[in-house]
Amino acid sequence: MQVNALPTEGQAKLNATHEVVITHEDLTAASTTQTLTVNIPAGSWVKSGCHILAEQFVSPSSTSLTYTAGDDSDSDLFMTATQIDAAHASTIDYKAPTPGSGAAAVGTGKIYTTADTVDIALTGSHNLNTFTAGKLRLFMSIIDLDTVS
Repeated sequence: MQVNALPTEGQAKLNATHEVVITHEDLTAASTTQTLTVNIPAGSWVKSGCHILAEQFVSPSSTSLTYTAGDDSDSDLFMTATQIDAAHASTIDYKAPTPGSGAAAVGTGKIYTTADTVDIALTGSHNLNTFTAGKLRLFMSIIDLDTVS
């Protein structure tokens, strides 16, 4: 998984500061679930953004792969369950942020006074390490308020 700071032009177009890139190579669990984390420093303001499924995830045996994005207090604070498996009829290539019970995360975001993580939880119908293709781009704003001048 890569977490990339977006260039100024990309930030303006997407209203986001960072891009989280997840590929099939990041799915290493020999089980049906895996959580990938993005470190959030203390004093940060995080807002959810859109997702672009650059390449649908493919596995010889899987029929479903979904993910949510949230934190330890709300598992879908930033994005509700979203289908990204090519074999599934409702795979979503483009999606605006759709938080579950944390609806404020879309408009106002969340302030983290202590260090935390954004948890990207993936759940598949088969072992996740069987995927042979796939690339997800998830955008969000992660602003370290202590560095804002």
